[in-house]
Amino acid sequence: MRDDFLLYPGCVIPSKLPYLEAAAVFILERLEVTASPFPEFSCCFEPVGLRSLGPETWLGACGRLHSLAAGRPLLTLCDGCTLSLFESGRILSHEGTERREVQGLMRELNRSLEQVSEVVGLLELLHSRLESIKRCMVKKQRIRLLIHPGCHCEHICHEKGLSAVKMMEDIVLALGGEPVTPSEGLCCGGGLTSVNDALGRNIMEDALDGMEALGAEAIITSCPFCFTQFDVIGRRIPVLHLAELCAWALGWEVDSTSFHRTRLRPSAD
Repeated sequence: MRDDFLLYPGCVIPSKLPYLEAAAVFILERLEVTASPFPEFSCCFEPVGLRSLGPETWLGACGRLHSLAAGRPLLTLCDGCTLSLFESGRILSHEGTERREVQGLMRELNRSLEQVSEVVGLLELLHSRLESIKRCMVKKQRIRLLIHPGCHCEHICHEKGLSAVKMMEDIVLALGGEPVTPSEGLCCGGGLTSVNDALGRNIMEDALDGMEALGAEAIITSCPFCFTQFDVIGRRIPVLHLAELCAWALGWEVDSTSFHRTRLRPSAD
């Protein structure tokens, strides 16, 4: 896997969870992974909600992002962005009506779409650098964590022939933690926010019921949507983002849990 990425943080993390971006940047610096800021940032039109409202607009917006990247690999911090940019890239990499229409849109913007970018999520990147993480680690994170990649992450990893659950388990173990994995995938209900809040809340509560029965100290996720659901709305089990856990293990001294609604300071030695 290449080391010269363009960093695409998405909309949710910079606007609502900027400490997660700070943790990710710290990790990249410690692992000596080059990730330049994305030029002329714009939204990827998250595929679950916005894509369904305007598929042509979604594909055009993603086409512009691929055009701006000009073939450089994209490192995404949000699993929704990973999914959006990966699926749009798969469509736009094949000759056909959709590619020609987006190329026409790019010409109107005085841009071109010659190639699409490889899209790599933070979970995938960290898993590919496990040995480097072990070498650079300064503080083991001895905490029992419930594995929750989230629906977006599990779907995109499945499309790539990877297991999101297995990769997250491997990372937690490498960082000194104890992974606890539910017998089946659980949904945070976030995709129904502002569509059917009551149903979304019921789905989340069912997931939390199952999680509490497993006795983990906190949930671990790589998805900012899942993080927000459990931290801000659920508020029954503390939740950590994968970037925080890895950054702490590598020596990040920021107590980002002070920004959490459902707080936990993980023990470390």
